Amino acid sequence: MPMGKIKVLSDHLCNQIAAGEVVERPAAVVKELVENSVDAGARRIRVFLEKGGRALVRVVDDGEGMSPEDALLALERHATSKIATAEDLQAIRSLGFRGEALPSIAAVSRLEMITREKEAVSGTRIVVEGGTIRTVEEVGCPAGTSITVRDLFYNVPARRKFLRTVETETAHISDMFLRLALAQPDLYWQLAHHDRTVHDFPKAASLHDRVYHVFGPAVAKSLIPVDFQTEHAAVRGLIGPPELQRANSRSLFLFVNKRPVKDTLLTHAVLTAYDTLLPKGTYPFVVLFVDVPPRLVDVNVHPTKREVRFRDPPLVLDGVRRAMAQGLESAMKASWTRPFYASLESPRPAAAAAAAAESRAGLQGMQPWTVSGPAARPEPIPMPWPNRLPEGSPAGDAPREERPHEPTGPPAFSSLRILGQLACAYILLEAPDGLILIDQHAAHERISYERLMAGFGSAGSQRLAPPVVLDLPPLEADALSRWLPEVQSLGFDIEPFGGGSFVIHAMPSVLKHTDPAALIRRLAETTPAEERTPRVGLMEKLAHTAACHASVRAGQRLNLEEMRQLLKDLDATRLSATCPHGRPLWWKITLDQIQRFFQRT
Repeated sequence: MPMGKIKVLSDHLCNQIAAGEVVERPAAVVKELVENSVDAGARRIRVFLEKGGRALVRVVDDGEGMSPEDALLALERHATSKIATAEDLQAIRSLGFRGEALPSIAAVSRLEMITREKEAVSGTRIVVEGGTIRTVEEVGCPAGTSITVRDLFYNVPARRKFLRTVETETAHISDMFLRLALAQPDLYWQLAHHDRTVHDFPKAASLHDRVYHVFGPAVAKSLIPVDFQTEHAAVRGLIGPPELQRANSRSLFLFVNKRPVKDTLLTHAVLTAYDTLLPKGTYPFVVLFVDVPPRLVDVNVHPTKREVRFRDPPLVLDGVRRAMAQGLESAMKASWTRPFYASLESPRPAAAAAAAAESRAGLQGMQPWTVSGPAARPEPIPMPWPNRLPEGSPAGDAPREERPHEPTGPPAFSSLRILGQLACAYILLEAPDGLILIDQHAAHERISYERLMAGFGSAGSQRLAPPVVLDLPPLEADALSRWLPEVQSLGFDIEPFGGGSFVIHAMPSVLKHTDPAALIRRLAETTPAEERTPRVGLMEKLAHTAACHASVRAGQRLNLEEMRQLLKDLDATRLSATCPHGRPLWWKITLDQIQRFFQRT
């Protein structure tokens, strides 16, 4: 009889497959081992690394330890002390519960476990190589558990070759370590790499104290406490004001029952609270804990347990939204800044709504508006540049019936009659054959961008007195370290200062009117370490950010002279069709279209 095609896999191969789901990289090893330490009641957790965790990961804790019998069982698949029945699975409070992590890690590494219960005279040492137990012996050791993982993926070369550089893997571990330390502020945490301390967080009396140690005083003092309770969820944490914005979502530290998670619905609920307060594409700084009864959340939906599924999302997410709204509103009222908008569903801020209402009142006889003095705006960057007419045409085409016709070639804007300003956002011009609207922010952004790009490398550097210190999270610090030579070549003088800190001694003169720390932070947040960006790409990113920050805003009233100067500067740009981000800069409605609308043709 021929042999069947379907075969039962060996335990060894099953463990390697399971390891592929649970152990993605060294950071996953740290996460699984540290979570076991927390579940074991540890008060001190220390993590040691070599070569970014590729050569060695060691986690040492002072938890309850294990007996020899339990230590051996812990290396078996699906052996756990956390659950025993199906009902237990609906009431999980521990971080680990499947009994998969330790055997999965042991299957793809050389693992050593040393453990002792507090009341025991001696401990147990077990050595496992590629899933096979090599040594079991009695040893003298401190109470608690020490697990050392060497040569991760040594027997799975296909997985090993996908690991990144030492710096990148270390950054991922550091990022994971920070999230775990935030979740447990009452524990002592230490992370070291090649005998160099990366993080050392003493036991904290509160979440605020832990945030102070992790992110520094500048961030900690600006955060807003939130504490809100519903029948189904308790929401607490610290959230940043709108000014504390970041360029990526790594500034969202979200926890469900003290478990770091990445949940789409939870993230959306948080971002909704900032909907009218943050520019598009930016993220708030949030450390938020959502505590719910275990029966209302399923933590068993992802191999690494980083995703959760709420049984009834509206019950939980409503509490999150209300907590965020309450915190932001109280903070806005306490400060003497712009008021918090009562409805988080409001489509735009009150200032913009008022401007729109003013515009509906008419264009005041189509005469240019003036104000008593020049509008407050960043000082223009003084750079000489050629006086020439713009080239190109507005980006994007649309059917005639959907939007007014755009001209095939741009006019010299400064030669046209200024009719006024619409909604404090658009400049209205009378052309020989129609009406032109110019987005004032997009126009000024294009002007600033081209000046900046022309000035890189030719205007020298400016020393900063005093130097500016910049603190970055692990992944952003890794990205900046990788790009430092290219950034230095643009005119910055930046020196690593240990951990995630950098000192900025000088910046390009062409950027002297911008915040150097904000520029470099934005660059690090938007340029991953693995990205292959040429020098000119870094220049463009810096120029984009600086131009956006230095430009007049929508909602800012301009007098006649300011509008004229803006149009003259726009005429001198190389490309006047779009802003640096690709959005249309001007729009024309032809006289023919207007006449057809009023049925005069």
